[in-house]
Amino acid sequence: MTRKSAYTITEFLSASVIIVLLFASALGAYIMVKGISFNSIAGCNLQRDVDILLATIIKGPVEQGGKAFGLRSSFAVSAATPPPVTPLPAWPGQSTIYFTDKDDNVRRYFLNNNTVIYDSPTQNPNQRIIYTAPGNSTIIMRFSAASADQQVVNVYISVIQQNANRASAAGSIITNVNLRNMPK
Repeated sequence: MTRKSAYTITEFLSASVIIVLLFASALGAYIMVKGISFNSIAGCNLQRDVDILLATIIKGPVEQGGKAFGLRSSFAVSAATPPPVTPLPAWPGQSTIYFTDKDDNVRRYFLNNNTVIYDSPTQNPNQRIIYTAPGNSTIIMRFSAASADQQVVNVYISVIQQNANRASAAGSIITNVNLRNMPK
């Protein structure tokens, strides 16, 4: 006669608890990795946006007629309108910068409600949105004189996105822009 063995209820419950714990651990790890991946991708996207915005500010957006006017090619810069003929002393970081280019028109970049706007008298309409921060984001943009003779302007741009129940994602950049056409 052969004897058949079976699992007891205690063995069955113990195995069930172990399986549930393993599944919960795997699910928790998956959710954590997914959240980290989401924040990493969001941070990369914000950094890309900031890099493109900085390049646009330096080189200038293309206006009607195909010309681009940016900080790098300006003759004068100022934190107040219009730019002075002689350079200003260093000003504290401002979210608006006015600059004069080869055509002697005053242009500006300014921040308005998490939107960076380019304002030029030679385009129609005069103001053009060049960047809008994504939802739940804050954008910080600062310009300041980096040299006593204002041949160099310091530009700081940062975008911080608050994510619900997750860590924040951010992209930022700071650089000095040499103004090529400033009078010496």
